[in-house]
Amino acid sequence: MAKETPQKISISDTPSSELSSNTPSITGLAALERLLKASADQLRLEILQVLQHDSFGVLELCNLFSIKQSAMSHHLKVLSNADLVTTRREGNAIFYRRALPGSGDNSRFISQLFASIDAEILSTDLQQAIDRAQKTRSELSLQFFSENSERFKAQQDLIVDIADYRDTVDEILDTLIAEPFPHRETKQAIEIGPGDGSYLANLSRRFNHVIALDNAEPMLQQCRKTAEQQGLSKVGFILGDTSTFIQLDSEIAKLSPSTHSGARKADCVVANMVLHHNAKPQNIIDDVAQLLAPNGVFVISELCQHDQDWVRDAAGDVWLGFSEALLDNWTSNSGLVKGPSSYTALRNGFRIQILSYIKKGLPVEAV
Repeated sequence: MAKETPQKISISDTPSSELSSNTPSITGLAALERLLKASADQLRLEILQVLQHDSFGVLELCNLFSIKQSAMSHHLKVLSNADLVTTRREGNAIFYRRALPGSGDNSRFISQLFASIDAEILSTDLQQAIDRAQKTRSELSLQFFSENSERFKAQQDLIVDIADYRDTVDEILDTLIAEPFPHRETKQAIEIGPGDGSYLANLSRRFNHVIALDNAEPMLQQCRKTAEQQGLSKVGFILGDTSTFIQLDSEIAKLSPSTHSGARKADCVVANMVLHHNAKPQNIIDDVAQLLAPNGVFVISELCQHDQDWVRDAAGDVWLGFSEALLDNWTSNSGLVKGPSSYTALRNGFRIQILSYIKKGLPVEAV
């Protein structure tokens, strides 16, 4: 008998008038006029600056800028009408992010506007407010995994099981790692957020050394247990996140600057159903770009964007999946190049995207 999915009832932080807004499409000089008027306000420029690398709900933005919701909603509507911001629904809540410039009449102007905004330094007060908001998101996620390590797999399996995408990840990895590294003596892989360690054996068969990286000690203990049961001797375990890993690499360089050449650089990084659990997934992508060796491969298995808000409580999700365009934009900004991709639809209505990205570098012979 099929188990009924619990539905979480919540109240949106976005006024209904915003949700039902149907602004007529305009082009030419009228569109340019609307764009110029929307950008001729310092607060709206600061909102666009804040939305450079993240999306926020109306109430979050109100807290960041210390203004009333009605005023913030007005500014967001002006920016939305000018195609400078776009929205994504997460359950009953609406989150705003900066629009991708696209290929419209004013795309070049929008790109230049964003570049000018990004060249300005974010104010200290705003940065501190953003840090507080991100800390709150991260603490909620970490609390979930610390309290639910024993039953996480069962909860996660309500949404997606690793068996649904394991073979596809293997296939993409085998395709990508065969060419760049045929003669390299040591091949290292990192799995970010390995869960209970279900994919470590697959990586161990393909790489000489595998590192399991997780910021929740109870989850890492589950991972160690799996590795011991499967006799995986080539796996190391690190408690922390991707920024921790970069700091470790820096410390190694300080201890041995003459011989250090990126001892922890990875030929492959895998993130299976990880990014939607993190407050700032784009920061993880930036870190991965630093961790990868030239021609290294980054494989992301993720949920496609959805509206099943109950997964927040059931599986500790922070994001309700991602659009491929958003992931492509983040990885491109980090200097990674798109590789093969695959997509799978599940019977429970969720869809999986397995995406790969490559850190283009020197030819293998020159590395």
